[in-house]
Amino acid sequence: MPSTKIALGDALGYGADRLTTRGGAMLIGAYVVFQIASQASFQSLFAGLVPNTMPSGAAGQVYPLAIDLPMPVSAGLVVLLMILGTVLSIVAMRAMYADIDDVPSADHTRRLARTTVVTIVVSIITFVAISIGTVFLILPGIFLAVSLVFAQLAVVLENAGVIEALQRSWGLARGNRLRLFALGLIIAVVGGIAGGVFGFIGVFFPLAGAVASAIVTSVVTLFGIGVLVGCYRQIAEPGAAETGARGATTGL
Repeated sequence: MPSTKIALGDALGYGADRLTTRGGAMLIGAYVVFQIASQASFQSLFAGLVPNTMPSGAAGQVYPLAIDLPMPVSAGLVVLLMILGTVLSIVAMRAMYADIDDVPSADHTRRLARTTVVTIVVSIITFVAISIGTVFLILPGIFLAVSLVFAQLAVVLENAGVIEALQRSWGLARGNRLRLFALGLIIAVVGGIAGGVFGFIGVFFPLAGAVASAIVTSVVTLFGIGVLVGCYRQIAEPGAAETGARGATTGL
């Protein structure tokens, strides 16, 4: 049976549409807070690792969100926020899939502990596989990246296990790898341009630049999740991308 071909415009439109909902605005706000907290924890850790290697006052320019914390505390915060980031992405994926204006609902947070653990394991496996593939002339890494791009969604939306999620993603990507690569490139270019424009602020106003970076990263990340979910709906549920709009109640 021939695979369903992804309509790039529909996938991009799906992602943009989700960001303009009330739930989308709530997710952006949550992501901005998360991004600022993550930057602060990472910068606090790095500033603690190299406290005497910068000229006086330079640390404030490079690490404007750094807080004077004991290194074990900042390291612990980094790990905690990485886990919270996974939880937030799970809720965002489910909300982008259905009932976004009800976020966070019981469906968005169901079986959260199990889903978080499996998602982290899948993320580590895909990261290692893509990294190894990239070492071999880059192209194998790109191929693996687009082939495994739906693995987390399979866990989050279908309750798949680790191996099942990897197999499911491989099957969903079949016949659409070039389209998925094109979508990833589009999102990367848009994010790079926006990040570059707003990042310029940080040259003169480091704190404002850090906040602007958090906002841009949040919007681009959520847009990417929305686009990926839009692709998933086209492939896994042909026709659902149209009917599963803002108030969709399709079972997660």
